[in-house]
Amino acid sequence: MINTKNIYNIIINNGNFKCLSKFSCVGGLNTLIDFGVFSLLNSLFGINYIISQVISYSSGTLNSFILNKFWTFKDTKTNKKTTKEIIQFIVVNSASLGVSLIGLSILLKNNSMNPFIAKIISMVLAQIVNFLGYRFWVFGSTIKSATSNKKIA
Repeated sequence: MINTKNIYNIIINNGNFKCLSKFSCVGGLNTLIDFGVFSLLNSLFGINYIISQVISYSSGTLNSFILNKFWTFKDTKTNKKTTKEIIQFIVVNSASLGVSLIGLSILLKNNSMNPFIAKIISMVLAQIVNFLGYRFWVFGSTIKSATSNKKIA
């Protein structure tokens, strides 16, 4: 018989679930920052959607690096080279930005879609790239070492 404690231990207390939940929370905040800056620049100031996207995405990315490094993936190890990690983070986010720009360009071709709907769709695609890149490349070694330490202890 499955009880509440079993459900908690199987689903909620699972390390992968916690990681994905934290990533989702950080992503939500990044999205608010990104969407807010995009809206201000594009709607209020009339700046081109490509320029608005690059600036707004960069704003969310700065927040993302800080929160994902120290909270989501708990990358507090001092022996890992931060420079290498920042370069990897920039590469992943550049790929993600590329995905979002291509998505926006396709969706906004011929003015067939509302820019905000196109922005949301392109953001979802970009976040898939981000999570996979962070999880398996940027912060992956930290997660593996944290998991290994738990099994030993």
